[in-house]
Amino acid sequence: MKKATTKRILCLALSLLMAISITACGGNNEEKPVSPSDESPSLTLTKDELPVIDGALALAPYYEAMTAKLLDVDIEEARTLVLCNNTPSAYQNLTDGTVDMIFCAMPSDEQVQTAKEAGVTFEYHTILNGGFVFFVNKDNPVKSLTKKQLQDIYRGKIKNWKELGGDDVEIIPYQRNEGSGSQTGLYRFLLPKAAVMKAPTELAIGDMGEIVDAVAHYENSKGAIGYSYYYYVSSMHYTDQIKLLGVDGVIPSDKTISDGSYPMINQSQIVIRDDTPEDSMVRKIIAWCQSEEGAKLAEENGYVANRM
Repeated sequence: MKKATTKRILCLALSLLMAISITACGGNNEEKPVSPSDESPSLTLTKDELPVIDGALALAPYYEAMTAKLLDVDIEEARTLVLCNNTPSAYQNLTDGTVDMIFCAMPSDEQVQTAKEAGVTFEYHTILNGGFVFFVNKDNPVKSLTKKQLQDIYRGKIKNWKELGGDDVEIIPYQRNEGSGSQTGLYRFLLPKAAVMKAPTELAIGDMGEIVDAVAHYENSKGAIGYSYYYYVSSMHYTDQIKLLGVDGVIPSDKTISDGSYPMINQSQIVIRDDTPEDSMVRKIIAWCQSEEGAKLAEENGYVANRM
């Protein structure tokens, strides 16, 4: 009986030692934070599962590439499966409920108010970093302006480039149409709407590409200045007839936008209605876009991914 008891005690002690040993080995493998690549949700869609997608022209290459990737179709086919209206139309479509998700810059106050009056609240999900940029004709000797100088141009206080170290040439400050993503950017990054001088009809450009062309080629273009988003003017509508201005001494580039040193960083959003179901395909796509796989797709297509 005594031997049996002693044997039982030895067995229990041996089991305890083994448990301690296993625990100790596990302790050397502490759980590590999951990296973005480990979190990347695997997602494939059929055409029937694809939500109705709309967005801004400057973001179309991204969400077209996303559609091609998730459906495993070529880019030409993907372009036929999504909409590409301008920012005002995309927000109106989302408000009306004719689309499920849009890829845009942040909305204007008026677009938010229109949605509110229709009983709609927007929900925002950041996917890309970009820059709100100002540009001049390539022959303009001015390379950089302070934010205050830009404000004074668009207030109508500074009217000649010689006041800014340039040639004795009248400043022609182009603007975009109300409700466009670029015009909303002007109010967000530079001046409130009430402070911006009213643009003559001929200086209020409706199309995003036209404002670049106006600064690049039109009569008196040497005195012109315009604004847009970095990706659009550096990739989608690139011309060597314009140059991007530095702001407070920092020239916009992939590097200065990525590291945040450029002072006018614009974040692009996936915008949805806040009543979108939690288990919807829309929210699965958002999670994929915010994953490491989505970030890599953005960078492959010339965008600066938001990794914050």
